[in-house]
Parts: sequence; C-alpha cells; structure tokens
Amino acid sequence: MEKRKHSRTSLVTDYTTQFNLGGKDFRKVQVANIGTHGCCLKLPIGSAPYLKGKPVLENMILFHSDAKKYSLKGKVAWHEDAAGPKSQWITAGVEFLDTPADCEREISEYVIATVPK
Repeated sequence: MEKRKHSRTSLVTDYTTQFNLGGKDFRKVQVANIGTHGCCLKLPIGSAPYLKGKPVLENMILFHSDAKKYSLKGKVAWHEDAAGPKSQWITAGVEFLDTPADCEREISEYVIATVPK
C-alpha cells in the first residue's frame, strides 16, 4: 500500500461536514478520516453521480464539537464505487484548497493528539 504524504487520523464521529456539489446540498456528512491537506467522506450511494470529474465542493463547512467551524473549499481527488450490490455507502477523498492557517493548525494538533504512537 502506498504511504500517505501527510498524516491522517481515522474518526468515528468527531467531524462532520456540509457542502454544495453540483447544485445539491449535502449535510451532516461523516468525515471518515482527516489530515491537514484533506479528508475522506462517507457518502450515501446516491451521491456517486455528483463525484464524477473531480468536482469542487463549494461552501464546505467542517464541524467538530471542540473546535470552531471552518469554511473551506475542497476538490474530489478520488472516489470508490459501491463495495457490493447491497452497499449503501461510498467513500470519496477530498483535497482541501486554500485551507485557513488556523484551521490547518487545529487539524494538525488533532491528528498529532489522536494518531497512535
């Protein structure tokens, strides 16, 4: 498996996000893992058509219970197809674009604190 360029940490329910993609609003989307340069989202299977062509996520807001909310812009870097015919979820990798410095610092501190040593 290819090693990541940037550290990430897996999440259970710490972070959620909302954004607009192709004219559709997505709310309370689970962030499966996060790093300073991007995140992985868990999306309903019906989201697949919106992910084609590596679109930009507009009005992306990142939520964390212990942090302030951040407005970001992200670009779909990759997405997986459904795992099987009964699968209800797909995953998509999002690259952050123009991340505010205080947001990047807060995510970095979170990753350092939660990555197993």
